[in-house]
Amino acid sequence: MDSLDQVRTVRLDKPFGIEPYTTEWNYWADPVPFINSKFGNRPVLTPMGGLYWHVWDEKILEKTVRENTVLYLNEGSHDTHFDQLFKACSRIGEPRLIVTCPRIRSSIKTPDNVRVINADALAYQFSKLVKDVKPRLMFHRKVDDLEHPFLIMASNKTNTRDGPRILMMLNALGVLDDTLYTCPDMKSSDQLYIEDTLGINNSLKDLNFRSIENKPYDNRNHRDNIKQIIKALDKCHFHVARNSNIIWDHHQHWAVDQVHLQGYASATPVLSLWDDEQAQQMTDWGFRINNIPCRRKNETEQEAITRWCQKILFYTQMTKNKEWAQSWQDTQGEDAVHNFEQLNGLHKKIYSNIERQIDELPVEFRNL
Repeated sequence: MDSLDQVRTVRLDKPFGIEPYTTEWNYWADPVPFINSKFGNRPVLTPMGGLYWHVWDEKILEKTVRENTVLYLNEGSHDTHFDQLFKACSRIGEPRLIVTCPRIRSSIKTPDNVRVINADALAYQFSKLVKDVKPRLMFHRKVDDLEHPFLIMASNKTNTRDGPRILMMLNALGVLDDTLYTCPDMKSSDQLYIEDTLGINNSLKDLNFRSIENKPYDNRNHRDNIKQIIKALDKCHFHVARNSNIIWDHHQHWAVDQVHLQGYASATPVLSLWDDEQAQQMTDWGFRINNIPCRRKNETEQEAITRWCQKILFYTQMTKNKEWAQSWQDTQGEDAVHNFEQLNGLHKKIYSNIERQIDELPVEFRNL
């Protein structure tokens, strides 16, 4: 089991920046509605910096909370951040408003003098992009036309735990031969298990760079990415939509983004590997999902990855039975259309939800 003492941290001993509410996509996407026009520039609390979690300076945080009635909270917080932030708000005792991307689902209780607005900004921006791209669903999919069992993407070079190990275990099982997958150059020596009860370490092999249609995934160009991904998905029996933080066994505050949503821009069935929080949010929005649960407490990394690969292997074997595979595709059609409609209308739902949250603020929170 992972302890937060074991993750990479760096002490943040400088004041938080005073900035508008933004996401990493604001350079190409419309900003989320209402937030900046209502609250303007505010302190941005940053739980992470690059690959490291920040350890906030207690005095700086206290001063920030005391002097600012509205705070913007970036993604990546874990329970120690929420505990520290909520305690600072409680000590001050006056109304404080926190604006953040996803709904806060931490076990740490929100103080009575704090209200939270969840903006779901990345999902809002991605839904608007899909609506603009106008992808077309491939109805009545025929398995005779499909070339690969599934698509799985693990191109993030900063993710060095779950993605590479999933691919390497699938490779050892002989599953990757006909699979569409993306990854950077990966050394098996970097992915060895400390607890290797399966004895797989000696069977892991290096993986070389792979991309869709030999075109690198560009995290700055989601318009072209979604077109590439839809084209690739139309060749596959199913899509393994993998979130990159499922290997941790503690709560993290991450939003639904393109990783969770891009598969629903096609009619290809989606087999998801997401944290409980994102899976719950997708369900709350009305998506019909088939989610493999993330790593559980007291589950080793190898046990979790084995469980995920078992499910992927089951569906892969199913694709080899043409009659069964076609029947499964036929049963998935209604959900594919439903989820496609949910994705296209999601930005409108989020727009209305932000507006409602602001309108329903108690009187003492309306002019902060």
